Amino acid sequence: MRSTTKKIRQFQSSSLFSHLSNMTGDDSIMFNTKQLEQSIKINVESHVLSNLLSYAKQLNDLLSNDERFSKDYFKEIEKNLSNFQSNKLINELINLTKYYLEKYLLSSIILRCYIQLHVPSTESGNNQGVNIQIQILKEIQDMEIIIQTNENLFIDYYKKHYQILKYLNKYPSIEDYHLYLIEYEKKIFNDLRSMILELRTIFLKTYDIIRKNLTKIQMPRNQQNISMIG
Repeated sequence: MRSTTKKIRQFQSSSLFSHLSNMTGDDSIMFNTKQLEQSIKINVESHVLSNLLSYAKQLNDLLSNDERFSKDYFKEIEKNLSNFQSNKLINELINLTKYYLEKYLLSSIILRCYIQLHVPSTESGNNQGVNIQIQILKEIQDMEIIIQTNENLFIDYYKKHYQILKYLNKYPSIEDYHLYLIEYEKKIFNDLRSMILELRTIFLKTYDIIRKNLTKIQMPRNQQNISMIG
């Protein structure tokens, strides 16, 4: 059910295994944990944050300028209805939406790692900054759940679409099944438009939370009488 997350984890595992298997002798000594941590920190601060904003802008452009996400586009989708196969225009929109879902999940995994790297060891003293780190991690995880729930929509769509086509071909003279197919395609089209809108908000919200609280994430022990800026 969480296909994208599974693929990402498989990719990470295979990449790490391949990298480690190629290290011999002095190479293994060079595999420095601190260097790896620094690489992740630089990646987040130099690329990941700006990419979040860039993806949000791309999604905004899709909603504002791409005719495929205008309400009138369903007329084109309706012309491509078939009793024997999935709608190629709907498939195109699903693949485009999946692209941004995967981009967010990849970004969120790196961000969570980045925050965890800045979490100090548990000790007595000022823990307010640490609490903020935990709050931000929870915010990101909540948004990941939304993304993964949206992914399930695609599986449900294809399963339901198959069932409708099966009845259409078995009872082609029953008009209700034809109308059912039209209404179902309209529903998934509207769901995809809503998903793109929600994705834009998620990218922006994540960018905003990290940017506003970056110093608190990086130096949690130095913060006095603070709260998360959200």
